[in-house]
Amino acid sequence: MRFRLPYRFAGSFKGALFILAVGIILAVMIYTEYMVRDLRESSGRLLTLQVERFKTLLLHGDDVELDSYLQEMAAKDFPLIVTDSVGTPVSFSGLDDIDSLNSDVSQKRAKQYIEEWLRQGNEPVPFEMPEYGLKQYYYYGDSDQIKRLRMMPWVEVAVVSGLILIGYLGFRSIKRSEERSVWVGMARETAHQLGTPLTSLYGWVELLSERPDDPVIREEITKDLQRLQLVADRFSKIGSQMPLKPEPLRPIVEEAVGYIKRRLPQISAREVSLDFELKGDIKINVSYTLFEWALENLLKNGVEALKGQPGSVVLSGFESGGKVNIDVIDNGCGMPRRQWRNVFRPGFTTKERGWGLGLSLTRRIIEDVHGGRIYILDSAPDKGTTIRMQLPGIKH
Repeated sequence: MRFRLPYRFAGSFKGALFILAVGIILAVMIYTEYMVRDLRESSGRLLTLQVERFKTLLLHGDDVELDSYLQEMAAKDFPLIVTDSVGTPVSFSGLDDIDSLNSDVSQKRAKQYIEEWLRQGNEPVPFEMPEYGLKQYYYYGDSDQIKRLRMMPWVEVAVVSGLILIGYLGFRSIKRSEERSVWVGMARETAHQLGTPLTSLYGWVELLSERPDDPVIREEITKDLQRLQLVADRFSKIGSQMPLKPEPLRPIVEEAVGYIKRRLPQISAREVSLDFELKGDIKINVSYTLFEWALENLLKNGVEALKGQPGSVVLSGFESGGKVNIDVIDNGCGMPRRQWRNVFRPGFTTKERGWGLGLSLTRRIIEDVHGGRIYILDSAPDKGTTIRMQLPGIKH
């Protein structure tokens, strides 16, 4: 068994995938920003409590030094800078790039930190004790936890962007591979469809040179030419929106079954029973030539499922619930249930020389052209397969 990836990755899917990725990134960034804002507010509340505690200690006469107290807070939470009433930094903690505040450079750097923290929305906590002549402001920065959290969205962006790039390159490669597979398969299918009547014509032309007046030969040549015209007509209609006309089902089935019966010696080396049974006078809205092609593909697939062994293929048609059901039943090799959904995908085949386009074309004809449905009704290894087509019925 071979499986070629289907030609199904449309631009809309990739666009949806990209939009989803952007949505995830935006959601992560918004949620992260919310968490950062919440943590900053928590830092402000914690600092306020610490300042009130420091004030309480001073009021009770405890011997507490500002620098040591700040170091204790910074070690646990976040960097701090204390300024006097006019905004001059007088003390700090948790800032490794400042040794002291004795130089103009250190003062400038401390003020830069304060400006940065204010832009982040970290409002200072005032500290006032008029009885001691103290009026200070406590400025605080982001904790290490917040800094790591703020980096997370950019890590997400990098990871998701990398995945999108890998996915895009992968999809493009898959698409090119699928295009090659489908076009090669279509070329082989065309050659196969044209090859049978052409080979027959060559044979009849040789006989015609020996028996120029034989009416049987002329009739067979006419049939093969009509077959060539039919094949050309079928391929010209692929991808077009075809008008549907009410047609009796029986003549279409008879032509499809008759054609496959004539080809049985080429398809199967053993005896194969090929028959049909229709219940009632069924009429359906169809594109005659395309629907006949779909029936031929299903019948041929049923015969090939016998893998050269004796067996039977039966086409059964009946109306039920306003729908026309057409079953093609064979007692061939069958398949496990996990493969059921793959059989109509372009590129899927169980044949050594197959290209997996027959059933995919049939699905396109039934679903896209006729607005019907085609699916595996039943199948099991060595117990045969039943494929059902379901089409809208015509009210009598």
